[in-house]
Parts: sequence; structure tokens; C-alpha cells
Amino acid sequence: MSRSSAETDLRERTGSIRHLDAARARDLVCEFTKPVPVDDDGSRFDDSDPIATTSWGRLTLANHPAEPCQPDRLGHYQTHLHLHGLERLPLSVARELARHRGHLYLDGLRSITAGVAAELADHLACGLSLNGLAALAGPAAAALGRHVGELSLNGLRRLGPGAAIGLARHAHELYLGGVERLTPLAAAALSRHRGDLFLDGLARLPSRVAAHLARHPGKLHLHGLHILSDAAAEALGSRVGFLCLKRVERLSAVQARLLAGHTGPLHLYAVDVDDIVAEQLGRHSGALMIRVPEDLPLGRLEALVQHRGQLALNGLRHLDERRARVLAAQPAAGGFAGLTGLFVDAVEQITPAVAAILATHRAGELSLNGLTTLSEDVARELVRHPLLSLGGVTSVTDRVAVMLAGHAGGSLVLRRLRHASAAALARLRANPGIELPEDGR
Repeated sequence: MSRSSAETDLRERTGSIRHLDAARARDLVCEFTKPVPVDDDGSRFDDSDPIATTSWGRLTLANHPAEPCQPDRLGHYQTHLHLHGLERLPLSVARELARHRGHLYLDGLRSITAGVAAELADHLACGLSLNGLAALAGPAAAALGRHVGELSLNGLRRLGPGAAIGLARHAHELYLGGVERLTPLAAAALSRHRGDLFLDGLARLPSRVAAHLARHPGKLHLHGLHILSDAAAEALGSRVGFLCLKRVERLSAVQARLLAGHTGPLHLYAVDVDDIVAEQLGRHSGALMIRVPEDLPLGRLEALVQHRGQLALNGLRHLDERRARVLAAQPAAGGFAGLTGLFVDAVEQITPAVAAILATHRAGELSLNGLTTLSEDVARELVRHPLLSLGGVTSVTDRVAVMLAGHAGGSLVLRRLRHASAAALARLRANPGIELPEDGR
């Protein structure tokens, strides 16, 4: 049986559980508790164990106060315990499940008491999913606000001010993807939340709600918005911090100008990049991730490249020499080389001539993670770039490895390299500036 099928069978087995008492819950948590043992050779991971593999190698150092630390254990794997079949959760069962050292999924619950919420809030530093909850009272929300890990409440359609105030205490990823409307009072409360905030169910953003959410200090995800009003664009344009508007499709000239005032990472995956949008977003400060059409006119590319910060151009799959010259001329932030960066990770092939032009880029990192192989001529040119990411390259010949091993810049990323001779790997490992896969290849 493959690892993936074993994990599926495991998930189906736990997901079919309809009732638990405290003793069975304790046994289940014990079964899913997988320590990370350490010895003189380091930690060991048993990838034949279907429970351990659900963690994908992630671990937690959290330890229950009642359990002493053990020197032969680095921590515990963040295993995934799916209990979607549970529709009732007695207090004693919640207390036992809170000891689980991994992601806990209880999406079958339609309601919880404040007491049960208080027990689940003690869950140990991993994800807690309660996507089946259709409503959440203030006391239960205040208890869940103490949870110290990811909290998913995507089943909520409405969020009252009391619940919003309670959840504002939370300081990690908070998923409220089902909430379709927010009152200004609820938005004001959520603006005090300190982690990543996902409000992907909002299709409209009234001006007062936008003004409050713009002050949120963590990462703000508004994936449900397809259009912005001028007032919302003005509010979000005053924001400092991460902002994801991945489904906004059109920006007027006024909205583009207002939104360009935003400072920090800005993600726009669906916006129509016309001349005005390209010009205005080229004035944005902070990382910009934007999807552009394959046939983006050269003038619009030139405008976007003026952007002051890291620039990721998704959708750009082919580079000729004219486009390469535009990209290579990306200005350095504040006049200091190396502080920005250019990410064109959809490009799968380049010619030696294009590689030679890109190697002259000096604004910061150059990321070409879409390349999976390198010819000698391309490698010979690219290796001259001081901050180069080739994170998609899976194989190199011995001659290409010799060229890459001579990289004299700050860093060269080869984190997906899987196929290379022992001699090639030895050469690459000898260069401390080269990042190879974490498995020791």
C-alpha cells in the first residue's frame, strides 16, 4: 500500500468515529502521538508509519504541562487527527483531545459550549478546525481566542460584535472564509487581531469596514473581492502590511492610483493590467506579486519594473532579449543594489543570449524557479548573477555542476536538485553559498 493510500485509509477510519468517551479519546491521542527520537546520528523519521507521515515532517516542541520533557526526544510530529464524524463533544472528551500534538479537525460539530471551547483552547500549538460551526457566541469565541495555533471557522456566515471581540484576542492564522458581511463594529474588533486574517467570503467592502480592516496589523486576505469601490481602494491604499486581493479583476485609474499608496506586500492575481494600472502599480512600494498576460506589451512591462521592491511576474512564460533587457534594468531600491528582487518563475526555458542579459541584473535576487534543466551555455551565463535562485532545477551534468560550483556571489539556490553524480554533488557542497536539498543530497 502506498503512503498516500495508507493516509487516506487512516483518515477514513478516524473520520468514521461517531462517538467518543474520555477513555477512547485518550487512547486515540496516544496512538497519534509520534515523538521525534534523537540519538548521536540526529533525528529519525519513519516514513512507513502512516500516522507520522500525515505530519509531512513538521514537528512541534509544545509539551503538555503535566508531561515532563524527555532528553531523547526532539519534539513530536504534528500529526493530523480527523474526527469529522463527531457531532457531540462532551467536556471530558474535549479535555483529552486538547492533548493532541498536531492538527485537530472537528468539522462535524455544529455548536460548542463555552466550556468545551475553553478546553479546546488549550490544544497544543497546532491547527484547530471547527468549520462546521454555524454560530459562535461571545463567551465561546473569547475562549477560542486564547488558542495558540491556526484556527479555522469557515462555517460561520455571520460574526456578531461579541464573537469578533473574543476572536480578536487570537494571534495566529484565523480563517473566517464563510463570513459574508461584517458590521463596522465587528470589523473594528477584528482589526485588533494580530495574526493572518482570512475573510474570503466578503464580496463587498463598505467604506467603514474597509477603514477598520486596513488597520489590521497582520496579513490580510480578502480573496472574495472581485471589485473595489473608490472608498475601499482609498482605505486599503493607506494600509501598511501584507494585502492579498487575488480575485480583484479591474481597477479604475482612480482606484489604481489609490491602491498604489499601499506599503508592503501586495498580491494581485486577476487584475487586468492596462497602461494606467501598470504605471500606477509601478509606483507601489513593497513586494508586488501580480499575474500578467503572456503577451504583455513591452511598455507595460517597463512601467511595472519601476516598482520599488520585490517584483513577481506570474504568467510571464517566455523571455526574448528585449524583455530580458527591461527586466535586467530593474532599479535598485533606494539606490542600493541587492535589496529588491525579480521573480519570473513561470519561465521554463531561456536562450544563452537571454541568460547573459539577465545575469547583469543587480537590483537583488533573480528567481528563475521554472527552469528544470540547464544547458552548459545557459549555466555559464547565469552563474554570473550574485543572488540566483534556480529552485526548480532537478538535474545537472558534471560539466554544469563545475560551472555552478564556481558561483562567487552571495547565494545560489538549488533546493530541488535530485539527479547529479557523486562528484558533482561534492563540488556543489564545497561552495557554502549554494543551497542544496535539505535531505542531504
